[in-house]
Amino acid sequence: MIFDLDGCQKKIGYVFKDTMLLRRCFTHASYSHENGGDDNELLEFFGDAIIEFVVTEYLYKNSFGDEGKLTEYRKDLVSKTPLQRAMERLDLSQYVLLGHGLNLSSSHDEKLYSSVYEALVAGIYIDGGLKPAKDFIYRTLIDDYELRLAKKKVKPKAGKDAKSLLQEFVQKLKLGSISYESMSRKGPDHMPEFREAVLLNGKRLAEGKGKSRKAAQTEAAERALEKLKKQGGN
Repeated sequence: MIFDLDGCQKKIGYVFKDTMLLRRCFTHASYSHENGGDDNELLEFFGDAIIEFVVTEYLYKNSFGDEGKLTEYRKDLVSKTPLQRAMERLDLSQYVLLGHGLNLSSSHDEKLYSSVYEALVAGIYIDGGLKPAKDFIYRTLIDDYELRLAKKKVKPKAGKDAKSLLQEFVQKLKLGSISYESMSRKGPDHMPEFREAVLLNGKRLAEGKGKSRKAAQTEAAERALEKLKKQGGN
């Protein structure tokens, strides 16, 4: 079977020096048994430990709670479901090498794809070291986790976000037009911080910070809306 190295690496966001190692990350035992070569089971074992270490470090540094809470959060982060979701978001399932029998049975379950994710983390670590492996975990797993946490904590009224509420308020009082301006981006790739400003008729009204431009704009919109309401729309 021809393995699309370039397409796969583009989706992963990392270029392997050892391309055979990349292929091995996606090689299920069923394919190896039928076609020879190494499968990804040992990589899966190693990757599981790397993911747990990186996630544990992340939870410890961000002080999300006591030991019991951290254990719950870690379980939520490293379970099969979020790993499978990461594979789906990256559209990597198409590269998994399965044996003919497994293909026929369509046995594409959580365990299969979460195992490939674990193997891929180990492959990146072996090929490039801890930093690219950690960056990959943050980009594909932890960022999504933070987004899910934010959605649980922030529940805008009537299902509308702050940007929509601000736009409606401005239109209702005929105050003019709203726009957003990027101010800065700093920090490492796995933990960036964006600063965005919301402008009313071209004049800066409020600023916000966040781990994405959208999050920073949302915070800026919340502050702007609060400011306008206190001023009675003036």
